Amino acid sequence: MELLHTTAEHQVALFQSAALNETHLQPTYRRWVAWAAALASKDDAVVQLISRHIEPLQPDEQYALEHALNRMAVTNPYFFSRQFFAPNAGGSLEVLAMPPFASLGIENETAYHYACIAISMINGGYACYQSHMSSLLQAGETDAAIDQAMRLTAAVSALCQATFNARTLAPTS
Repeated sequence: MELLHTTAEHQVALFQSAALNETHLQPTYRRWVAWAAALASKDDAVVQLISRHIEPLQPDEQYALEHALNRMAVTNPYFFSRQFFAPNAGGSLEVLAMPPFASLGIENETAYHYACIAISMINGGYACYQSHMSSLLQAGETDAAIDQAMRLTAAVSALCQATFNARTLAPTS
């Protein structure tokens, strides 16, 4: 990955392994996880890196991923904060004006849940992470596939740090 300094070689190797080489996680789900983590990172350089190595999303996948990103942008901080103080009010998707999942028209629910765990890992949305993880387990996803998704997300997070380091610590003339 051309943008990164040699000190990021381990992070690049982790990304290549989790995104491109391993097969525990279906290719469709790898693509969803990589894009979800990159877009949740809000780092243009990482999104560009991902676009060079991961196939683009189809329009229906992009639609679903946008829903995941937008919903997690609300639910991750809300439910995270309720872990520390839970007033006797609210605490549901309804109070957040979230339409029911079934009404969204998302075709690949498993891919959606993989995207949500990636986004929640990046955002620190632990309650949402646990909820979507439960959905993956109930859908019969294997521990090895879930672990690959987690490592792929961690690799994208590491690429964010590495690209930031490359931009920030670059020698000035």
